[in-house]
Amino acid sequence: MRWFVLFFSWLTFIDLLGQSKDTTKSAAAKKNFNYYFAHIPLKTVHRSAKFDVQLDTRNSFVKDFPINVYGVNVGVILRERFRLGVGYYWINQSFNDKLLGIYASDTIKGRVIKNAKGRVITTAQGIPIPVNKLEAIGLTNGTDFYAAGQQINLWFGSISFMYTFYVSRLIELAIPIEIGYGQFTEKLNDTSGKDFGSLGASLKPQPTKGNFIPGQIGFDLLIKPHRWIYLEGAIGYRQTLVQNYTTQYRATSFDSQFNGEYYNVGLKIQLGTMVKEWKAYRKKRKVK
Repeated sequence: MRWFVLFFSWLTFIDLLGQSKDTTKSAAAKKNFNYYFAHIPLKTVHRSAKFDVQLDTRNSFVKDFPINVYGVNVGVILRERFRLGVGYYWINQSFNDKLLGIYASDTIKGRVIKNAKGRVITTAQGIPIPVNKLEAIGLTNGTDFYAAGQQINLWFGSISFMYTFYVSRLIELAIPIEIGYGQFTEKLNDTSGKDFGSLGASLKPQPTKGNFIPGQIGFDLLIKPHRWIYLEGAIGYRQTLVQNYTTQYRATSFDSQFNGEYYNVGLKIQLGTMVKEWKAYRKKRKVK
């Protein structure tokens, strides 16, 4: 829906531009479709370097789990085409609406599963099975399993490169690539408030800790309706390239919650342009 609103606003803006009449024929001929959308070749751009700071929020749904990644990225833009940056990102999120099941005993429906008690119920591939699917196959909460909420605490630092391959007066298209290193902690909590007391101290789920190397690639669209404010949207895919566990206990399957598509929509405020124009305005007033 947000993409639709942005797209509709963009079309409206273009339509208003088309409706505005210029008093001279040359100006009317100049500001046509080609004027706003024609690609500006790199060879016509002067060598330049611009400092850039971004407050970044990436939203995604990974196997029905809503993941929100927050962060800040600092970089330099070279010749208005190449951006080199470093960033710091984090997740601190609970999923009490996406419950997992913990084996209540070593026997389920007459089937003996060795050393199962206290472990997360997973598929053969090691992916945790949500409680609603366990109940759908006839298992009972409190008898066959205990419902557990999930919490993920995560941070990672990254280096990034973005190449803007298409630039016009109104839009820019770019490919961002990023790789990083970080650490994570996963915890399970008893939704009944009993802290898994019936499992015994030795079988209570322990935190899972580890480190990982994430990578991602995407597609970025920048719309420039005004020189002070830009509209930006991005989509892409995030993947855990390397993953190591520093604890033996595995509360959840971390990679199944972090891999997946991401998207974000936001504004880019051109503070540099605003400050430059404000200084020019003050200078002009002093001259008068």
